[in-house]
Amino acid sequence: MNELTLDLVQSQLKPKQRLLISEETVKEIELLSKDPDYGEEFLDLYLDHLNVLKETPRASHDQYLNAIKFFGLVEAGNSLTDAYIKTFPQRYKDRRRNHPDAGDGSKDFMRSEASRFNSSKLVNEIRKVACIPIQLIHRGLLHEAILNQAQLMRTARSEMVRQKAGAVIISELKPQEDTVIAVKVEDGSKSVIEELRLATERLAIAEQQSVKAGMPLSVIASANVYEGEIVEEESDGD
Repeated sequence: MNELTLDLVQSQLKPKQRLLISEETVKEIELLSKDPDYGEEFLDLYLDHLNVLKETPRASHDQYLNAIKFFGLVEAGNSLTDAYIKTFPQRYKDRRRNHPDAGDGSKDFMRSEASRFNSSKLVNEIRKVACIPIQLIHRGLLHEAILNQAQLMRTARSEMVRQKAGAVIISELKPQEDTVIAVKVEDGSKSVIEELRLATERLAIAEQQSVKAGMPLSVIASANVYEGEIVEEESDGD
């Protein structure tokens, strides 16, 4: 699990967005990670998707946090409605007062609202990023770390530090080994040889049937084979 600090969060955002983050924000997120509904993975989920907030300047941090809550709850197996109610418990209380006819424990009147939130831009962007390998999300930080290791390799007084920094750089920048990917393509098409084999079989069957039917061999020789049938050539003299 990542260690959450104010500097870490602010480093992932644009200058204007950094003003929205405070120590109180960090404490709130840490409390959420201790909530059994969200779990310890919530910190990683929050940090891994900060780029979504960075690239959505119109969204507030509170909106981003709510979207992360909702997404995390859905990923943990909650239904859309349950995830929405847990994300916005006060909204559920307010809506319930407007539905006095709803039975005890009924949540149906929240279903459409939860569905709309699930289709919102922030939630969809978070969902997209969740499908991207983490190395690509934080490639900027990785590049910065490699440069820092290069600086240590060149300038550190300790020979051991220089060796370790060099080893890290070699490990990170080592070209990936070539891999052979076998792809089996089945598009229903047949090779020319296979088509020729099938045509030959059809011709042999057709000739055998024609001989049994008493057709002259000269007629069979001048016939075309099409899908197992003999088609007689038109004769100019007939």
